[in-house]
Amino acid sequence: MTRNFSVVSPAYDAVIKQALAMQLIVGVPAALLLDGGVFARVIAASAVAFWLSVAVVLVRRPLEPTRNDLIFIRWGFWPILAIALAVQNASAFGAFGR
Repeated sequence: MTRNFSVVSPAYDAVIKQALAMQLIVGVPAALLLDGGVFARVIAASAVAFWLSVAVVLVRRPLEPTRNDLIFIRWGFWPILAIALAVQNASAFGAFGR
């Protein structure tokens, strides 16, 4: 008799793997851009924000994820990245004043 003592639901496995793959696909080329690391820093900040929010989801519902939890983990990096890029562009072009 085997027991599953997993801390989180197996439903999280596929979506977490997909989120990691997407971030690697975007992050590795971003690290190779010759822009002084600007885009790589935006990607890194977005990734940190994303994984902190995923941690909140995992802490709140570790065994019974909702459909929205799984959708967020799978696709949530992109809106966070879009917001980070908008903030970076606005600050780079002086939209926030000096």
